[in-house]
Amino acid sequence: MIYSYLESDLIKMKPIITKIFWKRTYLFVEYLSSKPIVLSMVQLKKSANNKENFSYKIIAEHVLETKQLEKNKYRCKINITIAEGRNILKAGIWNFIIDHDPSLMINVSNDVLANIEDISRVFRYGQNFFAYILTFKINKNKTKDGENISISLFSNYMKETSKDLNKSIYLMKKCKMACVFLSRSLLNLYYQVVTHLTPKRGKRILFMSENRVKIMDNLEAINNRMKERNLTKDFKISYSFRNIFDKKYHSPFEWLNVLTKIAKSDFIFVDDYAPIFAVLNLNKKTTLVQTWHAGFGFKLVGYGRFGIDGSPWPTKSCHRKYTYGLIGNENLKEIYSEVWGIEKESLLPTGLPRLEHFLDKNIIKEKKEYFYELYPQLKNKNIINFAPTYRGNSQLNAYYDYDKIDFDKLYKFCKKTNSVVIFGKHHFIKQEIPIKDEYRDLIYDMSMHKLN
Repeated sequence: MIYSYLESDLIKMKPIITKIFWKRTYLFVEYLSSKPIVLSMVQLKKSANNKENFSYKIIAEHVLETKQLEKNKYRCKINITIAEGRNILKAGIWNFIIDHDPSLMINVSNDVLANIEDISRVFRYGQNFFAYILTFKINKNKTKDGENISISLFSNYMKETSKDLNKSIYLMKKCKMACVFLSRSLLNLYYQVVTHLTPKRGKRILFMSENRVKIMDNLEAINNRMKERNLTKDFKISYSFRNIFDKKYHSPFEWLNVLTKIAKSDFIFVDDYAPIFAVLNLNKKTTLVQTWHAGFGFKLVGYGRFGIDGSPWPTKSCHRKYTYGLIGNENLKEIYSEVWGIEKESLLPTGLPRLEHFLDKNIIKEKKEYFYELYPQLKNKNIINFAPTYRGNSQLNAYYDYDKIDFDKLYKFCKKTNSVVIFGKHHFIKQEIPIKDEYRDLIYDMSMHKLN
């Protein structure tokens, strides 16, 4: 039988799944029950007690995080990219069970069964050469109460073959992947050799960025605070700043120089995406701290993009390597746990080091005075700052669609409200902001300006 889920029947019925849906890499499961239950996804091993009876043993289990929506209605969720610690939900068949009992497969409603094909997901990665597939299957289970209907989740990996592609394209992709694999292996080998020759004593600190050519923002704030507290005498501090999208930093000497610094360091602080760490099997005594430049997750990055353009690999991502990550506050733990594919416990809600001076009234006063010395015409104006992040997959194709801004209306608004708009361009974006000369008295491009 397939259970209905009328409110009046809840006391008489067993728990039942009424809705399944996805939000990025989160799988959500809603169920009705007269009381809270522990809903988990399990892989089972089947064994025969005799010719007719079988028993099941749990070999892997993930308890779904649950919250109550209203009376008798609950919602569970699991992030499939961090289901296995810092790993994606492993391939296999996953069943939904109640209260850790492998014999209690939770029932599903007619609505779920009718839409079961629509809730399957395909997450593509590796330039669409690979895919992680999640599909659902209907199970009919015979019990002493009759026939119950449950579902199972199938997870698996797929990749394109020579049969799926033009042969020359397939061979080109295979050669490219082989070259990448060889390069990674050689870099990692060099790192391991230098690490072995440099014992870890907890005294070496490296500040580095793979997107900036000088120290700034969070890393600069941490470095300055160490100097203020006279901590630099206890550590040997080194620096590595380069833009990996600039070809002048691609020489073998540059790579060996960076690898040597990384291999010798006990503590490494980064402030942005650093793909070199996807290659390296970091020494267990090395602490890698991501200070991340952004204060809040306004766009999809990292594993928030899993399955779409710019998607990271399920395992080979630099984000998975962070020992700790600094975030703005406690409420951002869930966002950055998803983005970096790491557990919430590794996220430290310290606030952003670069913003600490925002609390210093003397510094605020000093910066305001300096700003109005540069722009006296903006005194007594309402100042609107617009500093959007970039669009595109990386620094190579970063852009912002300024055509979506009606500069005529914006200028009229500024005149009407005694306001000015100051634009701040993301440092990846090379295109100019299209501000007409006649609008520059109220609309400003301050992308290159920094109040040091």
